[in-house]
Amino acid sequence: MVTDTATQPEIDSTTTTKLYVGSLPYTWTAEHLEEAFKPYGPVASAAVVADQNTHRSKGFGFVEFESGEAAQKAMAELNGREIEGRNISVREARPHTERSNGERIAAGPVKREKAPNLVDNSDSTDTSGRSYGNRRGWW
Repeated sequence: MVTDTATQPEIDSTTTTKLYVGSLPYTWTAEHLEEAFKPYGPVASAAVVADQNTHRSKGFGFVEFESGEAAQKAMAELNGREIEGRNISVREARPHTERSNGERIAAGPVKREKAPNLVDNSDSTDTSGRSYGNRRGWW
């Protein structure tokens, strides 16, 4: 019988391992995250990602373990577990990569062109822009 090793990533048990934790309750802090993962092994660090402007949690974070075995155990036990009404997602963190085109997602409002005016309504408005109905009469 051949087992598929591509579905379960192999973790080197001699190095520190960082896990991504998604769907966290928005009230959680790094201390909550560390307490939840402590029973599975020594936690090197824990962080909850927050919005830069509002300082409100974005609902995900990272936990770094001192051993790969502890990270594997935590991933198996906590992935899909319900915490405060939310099913959390736990998986090995991937390194941050730039987008293929080198651009970031727009951080501000999207600039749109004004649609061209295809209807001549000069006889239905006065100079102040108030409407007096259409050409065929009032609305």
